[in-house]
Amino acid sequence: MADRWALVHPPLLGPAVLGPLAGELRRRGAEVAVPDLRSLVQDPASAGPSAAGWDRRWAAAVDPADVVLGFSGAGIVLPALAAACGARRVVWLDAVLPPASGPAEWPAQVRALVASLVADDGRVADWTTWWGPDAMGELLPDEQVRAAVLAEGHRLPADLWSVGVAVPPLTAEPRYVHLSPAYDGDAAAARARGWPVAGHGRGGHLDVATGPARVADLLA
Repeated sequence: MADRWALVHPPLLGPAVLGPLAGELRRRGAEVAVPDLRSLVQDPASAGPSAAGWDRRWAAAVDPADVVLGFSGAGIVLPALAAACGARRVVWLDAVLPPASGPAEWPAQVRALVASLVADDGRVADWTTWWGPDAMGELLPDEQVRAAVLAEGHRLPADLWSVGVAVPPLTAEPRYVHLSPAYDGDAAAARARGWPVAGHGRGGHLDVATGPARVADLLA
């Protein structure tokens, strides 16, 4: 596994959630980059909360890679990132699958959930607070990993989920890795496109952080 990998975190989380998987891939001989893209969601030209152009900023920030992997919400921008970094393979890891051509929109159920979490300042609550005070201990039992993820907690402009995302033609070899039931629909859509789909989807979404060896096996 000597390829250069770029692991892309979702907008709602930081790179720490992908740290265990990055470590596992490095142990197997891969060169791995996990860029921190959190600050690039906000439009620097806007005085208020705005995610306008976030997909272009993310694409410009990812270095050249052989394989680009997007986890969870990062899936919606993967075609743009793959085109920008010259990847020959692109992996959706329990991730939102955009349409074959754009613009892509977030799933309706995601938009509805986020709408209930918008504060008066136009930003959405930190994802690590969405599920109650004890949830993160259950989701991420490893204290070190949990602390790293919590330290990266951040709030996002509410319009992130209403901004269309460009979907350039996909020239890289696609693959879907299915971890959890929450992404059954996306995995089925990938399968319907004729893509290879690995994983049975009966695990947990955060297996990426709690079971990195098993997830790395699915990427082989």
